[in-house]
Amino acid sequence: MTWTVDKQIALTATQAVEAIQSGQLKAAEYAATLLARAQALANLNALTVLDVEGALAAARRIDALGASERARLPLAGLPIVVKDNINTRGLQTSAATPALEGFMPARHAPSVQRLVDAGAILLGKANMHELAFGITSTNLSPAAGPVRNPYDCERIPGGSSGGTAAAIAARIAPAGLGTDTGGSTRIPAALCG
Repeated sequence: MTWTVDKQIALTATQAVEAIQSGQLKAAEYAATLLARAQALANLNALTVLDVEGALAAARRIDALGASERARLPLAGLPIVVKDNINTRGLQTSAATPALEGFMPARHAPSVQRLVDAGAILLGKANMHELAFGITSTNLSPAAGPVRNPYDCERIPGGSSGGTAAAIAARIAPAGLGTDTGGSTRIPAALCG
């Protein structure tokens, strides 16, 4: 099968993992496609950090595994984004506020570690309402800026997990990890599909 860009970005998370585990699609090719899409859609301001080198290196490691090794990883090669208030080793976790700019956690949050251990590939950190203190993702912090709805850039994506929802809806990543204390994932799911 020829994997055009359109076919790759249309993949669901389960379809992507199935294609990578079966060897039909290379994880590095898929990650490169999504990283390029993230760069092309930078105007959405969905991400605070894009880890091009780290994501491609992780994808190449998945591709280097044998079929039986990939089969033991339930998320082998699945690119994800993680909300910027969840710790990620080696990537800034700023909670989209200038007060935490430059904070580099020494280890992944347990939820992120479990995803990585299962073969997921971290593309980057998703923008959010500053300190998750709001439901619009209209971040006025110069460190992050407002997240835009991928269907209408004049509208909000909603929630404090708006960057995660915008990245998934815009097909920058097939899956992501957010947090929800007051509608932070439910509101963007409703506004971004």
